[in-house]
Amino acid sequence: MQTIRIQLRESTQETVELRYWLPQIKHYESRRLKLAEIADFLKQGERDYYKLLPNLPGIGQQLFFWLDGDGRWLSRGIANCRGEGLVIAIDTEQKLAHLPWEVLHDGEDFLVKRVNPVVLPLRWIEKETAGFSVEPRQLRVLFMATDPEDVQPKLEFEQEEARILADTRDFALDLRVEESGCVSELGKVWSRYFNDFDVFHLTGHASIKDEAPYTPYFITETEIGDRHETTAAELAEVFRFRFPKLVFLSGCRTGQAPDKGAVPSMAEALIAQGAIAVLSWGRPVEDRTATAAAAHLYGKLAAGYQLAEALASTYQQLFKQKVRDWHLLRLYVQGECPGALVEVLGDVPPSAPEPAYDLFLDPDTQLVRVAKPSEFVGRRRTLQRCLKAIRTSLGVLIHGLGGVGKSTVTARLLERMVGYHRLVNFRQLDEDKLLKTLAEQCTSERGHEILNGKLPLMQRLTKFFTEGLNTKEQRFAFVLDDFEANLELRNGVYVLQPQVVDVLLALLKAMQNSQLPHKVIITCRYNFTLSELNHRLYREPLGALGGADLIKKYNRLDSFNGSWQFQPDLPERAKKAADGNPRLLEWLDKILQNSPMSPEAERGVEMILQKMADKEKEFREDILAQELLKQQTPALRQMLGKLLVYELPVPLAAIDTICEDISSWESHIQRAEILGLLEVTLTNNTERLYRVPRILSPLLEFPENPKGEELHKQAAQILYRLWWEEAESSTEAQILEIHRLALLGKDGEIAGKIATALTRQWVKGSRYREAVEVCRITLEVVENYGILHELATSEKELGELNKALAHYHQVLNLCPPKDEQQKAATLHQLADIYTIKGEVDQALALYNQSWEINERIGDVEGKAATLHQLGMIYANKGEVDQALALYKQVLEIDEPIGDLQGKTATLHELGRIYAIKGEVDQAIALLNQSLELKERIGDIKGKAATLHELGRIYGNQGDVDEAIALLNQSLELKERIGDLRGKAATLYQLAIFYVKKGNIEKAIALFNQSLEIMKCIGDVQGEAAVLHQLAILYANLGKVKDAIALFNQSSEINERIGNVQGKAMNLWWLGGLAEQQGEYTRAISYLQPALEILQRLKSPDAEGVRASLDRVMGNS
Repeated sequence: MQTIRIQLRESTQETVELRYWLPQIKHYESRRLKLAEIADFLKQGERDYYKLLPNLPGIGQQLFFWLDGDGRWLSRGIANCRGEGLVIAIDTEQKLAHLPWEVLHDGEDFLVKRVNPVVLPLRWIEKETAGFSVEPRQLRVLFMATDPEDVQPKLEFEQEEARILADTRDFALDLRVEESGCVSELGKVWSRYFNDFDVFHLTGHASIKDEAPYTPYFITETEIGDRHETTAAELAEVFRFRFPKLVFLSGCRTGQAPDKGAVPSMAEALIAQGAIAVLSWGRPVEDRTATAAAAHLYGKLAAGYQLAEALASTYQQLFKQKVRDWHLLRLYVQGECPGALVEVLGDVPPSAPEPAYDLFLDPDTQLVRVAKPSEFVGRRRTLQRCLKAIRTSLGVLIHGLGGVGKSTVTARLLERMVGYHRLVNFRQLDEDKLLKTLAEQCTSERGHEILNGKLPLMQRLTKFFTEGLNTKEQRFAFVLDDFEANLELRNGVYVLQPQVVDVLLALLKAMQNSQLPHKVIITCRYNFTLSELNHRLYREPLGALGGADLIKKYNRLDSFNGSWQFQPDLPERAKKAADGNPRLLEWLDKILQNSPMSPEAERGVEMILQKMADKEKEFREDILAQELLKQQTPALRQMLGKLLVYELPVPLAAIDTICEDISSWESHIQRAEILGLLEVTLTNNTERLYRVPRILSPLLEFPENPKGEELHKQAAQILYRLWWEEAESSTEAQILEIHRLALLGKDGEIAGKIATALTRQWVKGSRYREAVEVCRITLEVVENYGILHELATSEKELGELNKALAHYHQVLNLCPPKDEQQKAATLHQLADIYTIKGEVDQALALYNQSWEINERIGDVEGKAATLHQLGMIYANKGEVDQALALYKQVLEIDEPIGDLQGKTATLHELGRIYAIKGEVDQAIALLNQSLELKERIGDIKGKAATLHELGRIYGNQGDVDEAIALLNQSLELKERIGDLRGKAATLYQLAIFYVKKGNIEKAIALFNQSLEIMKCIGDVQGEAAVLHQLAILYANLGKVKDAIALFNQSSEINERIGNVQGKAMNLWWLGGLAEQQGEYTRAISYLQPALEILQRLKSPDAEGVRASLDRVMGNS
């Protein structure tokens, strides 16, 4: 591809020279620019692009015309381009890298959509770079996903890997995966290869520090899976002297230059450290966009396309898929843009190992028994531990209950063990079978001679591993799958069958004696012991799926991801029955999917439930659970029964107290673990956690009440101490487990404390329905005013105002005089409800009471909240300057105390006020600032409100389609969290814009939906607004009498609640209707007070009313 290079060079202190190096022209052409002009252009780009829904064609045209200049440099370069492509390489100096050059638009279309020539903008750092050789082979990519324990949301990195493999299958991409997610471990891997990889792909979360120096970072993992913020400099240390040809930083904002372009992006910083080419994302990007881009890009690179050609094709592919955030993909290069990374192999089929999952076939059906890459989820820590252990051990023994996915994990391990010759033995192992397996793959005469020799088995295998290999480099990965077939039950414990002992030990000893890195992976339901070399096998217990991994599994199965419709509780009952066991979950998924379509489905839910129960029973029989339990002592069964009290895996400290009446319970724990009757989960610091699989519940006895209740109470107290009082932090799952146990054990004190803390966080995260449920079930056990407060707050947000009022009054009655902070907060919330109901005087009185208490006790956050609400009231009354002054006070309070939620709400309201004042740019800037903060802190309700306000502004500016898109996003969020009041407001705003589009029927339907909700929840201000808009519609349809009645209803409500702006708009319309009917005196009586109000508000609508009034007075 040809290249236009565009450079900035300082000319004087106030000017710069913009140089254009056109293709095939030896000397540059130039123009002079003032630095101030560039600064203004950057400021405009920041304002127009870095917001939620930028006008991409408009921005692209501004960039194109500015860059094209009077010399028409871009236009000439495109017109004169010989060949199929043109690269526009733009210098990163003077913050130019911060501008969105990807959206360059010549007035007809985006440049990246052009076909002849294909045009690709990129960011360029001038530097001489050495070329690299290009070989006819597969593209080699090292892929590393990062997924620290405490980072949300969880990304679908398994799907990204699977999609890349699927989209490049015709070229058999050599994709190797570094499973650790850890930069230090990556460094060890990288040091073992020399110029081996063409591409390094890093996927995960990335961000930018909030404070100076605004350092960009990628969130990676420590060696134990904790969060680590990796900078470009740290990542560069891994690649020092051996940078790959391309690095893809597939994380949000890795291509964004912080501090309005003053600080280099992570991609540019990596270039400065020595990288050749870095792909990145300029802003937060959707998971599916990043996956689609990577998959297509690597397909093209693997096919031998130049990097610029492959990226141009990727943009066009994203356009075809109607991906909205295509323009966020940014390429930084040093020197010349790299060409092809590999040569295409032509008709020579690429060599690729057989997929590991194809080695795990059912001998009867010949169907694959394990999850394929597109189906695989989770098990990240398991894979990390096994891969680390297998480097220093003879092998790994993965043990656990049937159906948990031991074979699937093994197939995944084999995919990660690059270069190993895979040999899979299913179930029974004997000498003849082992020798036959080795002989079938052996292509050396010497190897066959050894295998057919007369030496004892161990010596024969040792000799074979050293002298009989097909090549010196050959290494075996033996898989002994479903190895429980080689065990027998003796005295309640599974041990190796006598004839298997010699074979297995011979294999392990031969591997050890060969001093070559042959490995073995054994999957077995039971953990067994070897008489020799027992310590040379690393043991990995595997339990049921849980947490984010289980959610991913649900999302892969149609019965649980919303694709099929069932009786509401059927999928939940199936989930509970499966208890995270992947195989049982898949069985139940098939039952649920088949049932609605089958004739017997008409007989009701009971038929499905019976099928599910039968399948659970079949599963228990399949794993021999009953037979195994019968072989155990009563004490062990008693221990397992008592441990059913816990639904989550717990440490030994949580078992000690409740099992202290069972002698030798520690030995029972070990025995139960070995037999797979007790699931073991390893934490990041390798602490062992224990849990009884729920599939065993029907076979065990749990103590009946009152002992059962006492056991729940005891368990709640233990976990409250371990996971709440003594722990540095607790997961939500742990908190919910403490709460569940406290409720069942009737421990009101613990239940109350936990519920209050939990629901307070949920309310902040807009999880109102969940909060209501937890509060409700807790209040059945304990009377607690803190829980009542959170219940009322959630009900208020869900639009149940009367319930909320009653509960807030209960809080005031129960709250002791000394808890003044609670009283102030409750008075504040009551005031909010009276504001919504339009009873402003009552609201003001309550806000003042709340303010006085907060002033007395020094609660600055409470004071800020009250000032914020007072600002809203003043804004609605039209006293804009007073509202602005209050909001600025709030910001002054929020900043020092770090109240981000308060700050975002205030920025939102400031944006709303500036919109009222007609200062739209300032309003949008503030709202985008608020939106960015809300995204960061997870404020869903706040995000929905700001999307709504931005939609309203865009619509009023004429961008109706953008407005509707924003409002629909807002509506979706509000429906998700149950925000009825917000939903009504958004339906109302959508109706207004459908009127503008001329779709009156849809608008009326939306207005009526909105009005119904507002009446239901008592939102009188919203009701007045809807009545006003319906009145306008009827007026325009010629139904004047109906319109006047609706305007009067709206005006009456606005008068009552003190909404003077709403009243003024009603009066303006009533004046216009009176004028149409020739009633000029009445028209003046409406228009005169409307003008006075709008002038006081400094509203831009005042001029329109003045014009109407002058016209009427001239006619009267």
